[in-house]
Amino acid sequence: MQIDKEAFEYAIAKIDDGNIFEIFAKDFLSAELGHDFTPVGGSKDKGVDAFQHIFHRLGNEKIIFQISTELSHEAKIYGTISKLNENGIEYTKIIYVTNRKINNAEKLIDDVLDKTNVHLAIYDIRWFSSKCNSSDKTIKSYELFVNTYLHEYSKPGKYITIANLDEDSRLFVFLNQQFESTRADLKLDNLLADTLIIYALEGTDPDKDIFKTELEIKQNIKKYLKFDPLLIDSKITERLYALTSKPRKIKFHTKKLAYCLPYETRCEISERNLKDELLHTEFYTQTQNTIKKFFKDIEVQVRDIEKLITKVFNKIFSKQGLEFSNFVLHRDSNSTIEQSLNNVISSAVDESAVIIPNKEKVKTALHLAIRDIVYNGTIEQTKFLKSLSNTYMMMFLLQWEPKLSTYFQTLASQLKVFVDNSIIIPALSERFLHNNNRRHWNLLERANKAGISMFINETLLDELVSHFKMICNKYYNLFQQQESVYLNDDFELLFIDEILIRAYFYAKKEGQIKDFNGFIDSFIDPNLRTAKQELITYLKNTFGITFISNQMWDIRVNQEDKQKLTETLSHTKDHDIKAQNDAEMMLAIYYLRDKDGESSDTGIFGYKTWWLSKDTSTYKAIIKCFGSDKYPVSCYIRPDFIYNYIALKPTKEEVDEAYGEIFPTMLGVNLSYHMPKEVSQIVQEKVKEFHMKEPLRVKQILRNLSDRLKSDPSLQNRNSVEHYLDMELQKLQDVT
Repeated sequence: MQIDKEAFEYAIAKIDDGNIFEIFAKDFLSAELGHDFTPVGGSKDKGVDAFQHIFHRLGNEKIIFQISTELSHEAKIYGTISKLNENGIEYTKIIYVTNRKINNAEKLIDDVLDKTNVHLAIYDIRWFSSKCNSSDKTIKSYELFVNTYLHEYSKPGKYITIANLDEDSRLFVFLNQQFESTRADLKLDNLLADTLIIYALEGTDPDKDIFKTELEIKQNIKKYLKFDPLLIDSKITERLYALTSKPRKIKFHTKKLAYCLPYETRCEISERNLKDELLHTEFYTQTQNTIKKFFKDIEVQVRDIEKLITKVFNKIFSKQGLEFSNFVLHRDSNSTIEQSLNNVISSAVDESAVIIPNKEKVKTALHLAIRDIVYNGTIEQTKFLKSLSNTYMMMFLLQWEPKLSTYFQTLASQLKVFVDNSIIIPALSERFLHNNNRRHWNLLERANKAGISMFINETLLDELVSHFKMICNKYYNLFQQQESVYLNDDFELLFIDEILIRAYFYAKKEGQIKDFNGFIDSFIDPNLRTAKQELITYLKNTFGITFISNQMWDIRVNQEDKQKLTETLSHTKDHDIKAQNDAEMMLAIYYLRDKDGESSDTGIFGYKTWWLSKDTSTYKAIIKCFGSDKYPVSCYIRPDFIYNYIALKPTKEEVDEAYGEIFPTMLGVNLSYHMPKEVSQIVQEKVKEFHMKEPLRVKQILRNLSDRLKSDPSLQNRNSVEHYLDMELQKLQDVT
């Protein structure tokens, strides 16, 4: 297979992580040149920035390879020469390896020789591109990079990012933590909602007639989070009521129908804000003084040091937040911090306004300064960083983290999901509900937006058509003459078994629909003659659900296994046809997994083909029929998995923007106050466990955890996908 050179250059040029480029470059160079490499050692300045990404060529140690993703290539080359000389490293040639395009390379080579008497060669992106198809080894090197580090997801539209997921502790810690029994006790959603509500109500005062409605509170929260926090929207409503109860933190004004902070809370917040502002000011003042001291030593001046500090620490938390926070809070992960800090600082400086000739010196000085602050900082610097670290931990466990967003968005783009009618029918019934109450509708709509490929086949489509015929018959036979009974009695309305008929009455009561024919006509022609084709069109245009036939995907279910499974399912299903249809679907999922080689896929994302259904208990029939070895992983993907982890979560771009508002800011400090201490302790243990595992074992664990998170029906630690009308019925029952 020949590599497309344009695609190759695009992918390699997107690498901004020095460690990832080092791994790729060494592998590619070995494939092309036939050499192995060993790191240059012996630095006199304790390893700070000296020989990172610098290697000898085995067999000829006087040839040095400098691997770099940085923009300031000229300063980097001269800096490397200087440090090699300072440390007494003998060499005859330097080969500068970069994924950037270096213009006027010949002139730079001549200038370096004239000024330093060093022979320089440059392998830039064009060199890589010219060699990408030179052998099977170079092709495999690129394919390994693509399979390991290149992730594609919907933005909308296809978007490519480069990330190291399985060799980073964040994903391992997060997925493991989802199964911890202590997680349910932490109530992080409550703590976050409480903090955001109080933060949004700052400035309210009943004496000055300043209040905020629930809508205004939610709008304020969206402004400083920079994304629509749909998953905590209902939680905010719930916590507004809780916070007005004893011990009361906020007040509800019945005449204004709005909220404010009581006097005690205002005093508490005012005092705390003064302390926080002082802490914030002291941190920036002391940090500027530390950095200026190191800049003075190298005779460099930078105009806006405060802006640079913000950029660097924002980058640290977004790129290496877990390990950095773990170090700040527990003094763990110091070796990982040492390895990554230079790359993070380098990236921040490259994106800053520092002039190119000064970038290398600024990077070195900043690295020394940040190390000094982290290891030997003042009381104020340490307290400020601990506050931010606690906030990061909360956001991390709530999945508001750039690398976790990349993982789940990539996973979503790989999923191929058959959507069951236990999801489709409730979604259709939510057609006339307020958007915030459309749980199933939002699930499908946002799953499509996230890039999940969704399908319906003949079996499911025939079931759906039959369901429409059934509810039409039931309405005309049982409900048409009794409409007034249901329209005038909420209890009777909500007790209707068929959700579509119940939804019709609710919509009519709210004045959104005139009659039953009009309700059905919202989806398909009420005469139902062309129901099948119209449903295919409706599902595709509304939710992106594509109809496929068994012939289109060449699905061949083993008939003997189907018969055996149907007999087992018939004991739990209402009728034999349903048992037969479910058996067909389950075995089709397993057939497609085998056909597409998903079992032999060694990636961390797990199986791609699933059945999205609420009836996950029928997987027990598979175990009963065939044992646990033949189909060890369920064919069902949990609706609440897609709902909580993909559909309603902020994208990486939204998280990145939110991090800009939080790290390092007053809001970042404010959010830290409600963080339970045990959270960071749990995370600390998982970080240690990650570093003790072999890389291959980590990949195996990540794949297993990924599939378990998608399918384990016992894992209900977040919001379940419940129908709004069912919840309204429950409220009425609780009252009576």
